[in-house]
Amino acid sequence: MATVSKAIKSQLTDPICQGDIFQNVKYSYIDSEDDENVNVIEYEFPLAIVISQACDVIAMDSIIAQKGGKSAKFMPAILMCPIYEQESAKSGQHIIDAFNQLDLRLESGSATFQKDDYKVAKRDWHYRIHALKIESDEKTMIDNAVIDFKHYFTVPISYLISHKKDRVLRLDDLFAEQITLKFSTYLSRVAIP
Repeated sequence: MATVSKAIKSQLTDPICQGDIFQNVKYSYIDSEDDENVNVIEYEFPLAIVISQACDVIAMDSIIAQKGGKSAKFMPAILMCPIYEQESAKSGQHIIDAFNQLDLRLESGSATFQKDDYKVAKRDWHYRIHALKIESDEKTMIDNAVIDFKHYFTVPISYLISHKKDRVLRLDDLFAEQITLKFSTYLSRVAIP
């Protein structure tokens, strides 16, 4: 069975930190441009978690608040991973908007999970998919959710600061670190052609 992550409700006065979960996170990027046009793609993720190390995030939060700081502490963007509802991710519907915006066709039957992937993820054994169940004060806050480590993005710290009201939970340090370690393990894998 998957680890049940413990969390606390975030306060507006709390600094932004690794393991913070935000709702309705907007991510945009320039897909293409020429002399006359710029094509900007924008997604809104219902939930996303801060993956960047706590010391880096807090340092940038401090630089923004104090309007200055050490150049070695500067980090232009904060790393996040979307949190998907398990059934939507299993069927591939969690990325249908991305396919539509990029004018791509999603093949029918192209499930994200193959065979027993979700069962393996629920045991915390999957290298790419992290099953997520979060409790706060013995109450289940998020259940049947997954993080797909192939999907990650960055946002400026200023975006998160201006959207602190959209921060819903903060994972306990142990569980935030567990997710970050699994993410870094996935990114450092050796690809075999």
